[in-house]
Amino acid sequence: MVNALIHDHTQIVERLPRSLLIGAKGLAYRDVRRPKPTDAESEGMFAIRRINEHAIELEPFGNLMRNAFAGGIGAMFVLGTVISTLIAILDPDPLTPSIVALLFLNPVMVAVFGSVPYVISRYSSGKFRGGFIRIHRGTRKLYFVSPQDERLLTLEWDHIQALAGYVPTVGAAGYSSQYPLYLIAVDWTQTPPTEVCVSCGNLGWRDDGDSAQQLWDCLRIYMEHGPDALPKPPPIPRRLSRKQTFLRFYRDWAAKYRRDLATPKGKRWAMVVIPAKILALIFIVFPDSVGEFIDYNVPYTSFPKEIDELCGFEEKRVPIMRLNGERVDS
Repeated sequence: MVNALIHDHTQIVERLPRSLLIGAKGLAYRDVRRPKPTDAESEGMFAIRRINEHAIELEPFGNLMRNAFAGGIGAMFVLGTVISTLIAILDPDPLTPSIVALLFLNPVMVAVFGSVPYVISRYSSGKFRGGFIRIHRGTRKLYFVSPQDERLLTLEWDHIQALAGYVPTVGAAGYSSQYPLYLIAVDWTQTPPTEVCVSCGNLGWRDDGDSAQQLWDCLRIYMEHGPDALPKPPPIPRRLSRKQTFLRFYRDWAAKYRRDLATPKGKRWAMVVIPAKILALIFIVFPDSVGEFIDYNVPYTSFPKEIDELCGFEEKRVPIMRLNGERVDS
């Protein structure tokens, strides 16, 4: 564990619960003096949100889980619909009015059951989504605002221990696991000094820690060589209205559907591609759009103004225009 007593040997550090680190794996310190080109599409780069010459900003793992719980409500509604449809088709007996009513209500009841993990996460993580993780090259500090109490956490980069965490999950598809990058160090601004684990939002799905290692290498390359040594992350999409946010997933799906079918491979395998795309629309796109619709007005925790200025990520406020009560994005 991180040597937390280098600041003051008389202080007692409050350690992380050991249960948090069950299954976690240590990461290698690869040589980054001459970094190899990094693939912009790698799972390690997935967590990088913004980058400039001052700081790098990462998506926290908690936001991914929260989005998954919100999308799970839509997934459970789809599951309930499938169950009702199968019962209606396969039941040899005539359907009575009460059975028909139950079949119509079943998707809603299943969705309500599926909302339990989301509600629990809302109460456990507070009214905010997790703020983003920022690491500053100049101060060599990590900054993060906790969504539970909105407290700014400050960790020394040079004293961080990196682990590939282990988060088992159980869902409709069965058992799975994720391996987020854990950045562990002592926050000396707290009383008593407290060991803190900040979880990063690399995909980490059943990859045995590969994406955590990739992201750790990217962070070390950035701190050593600056932003030019890494590929630029995609631009952050502008904020849309709630309706446009909900429909964006379907527009993206339709655009990719047309692109894939226009290729020679897509035309050759059209009999396979078309059903696969329709299944993706039902079981992936719809739940994701429902999740974004539910979480639309849940705010992110915000950094103090001085941290925004220090990291060069000051938010430029754009005036909101409305026409007949409907938001218009310029």
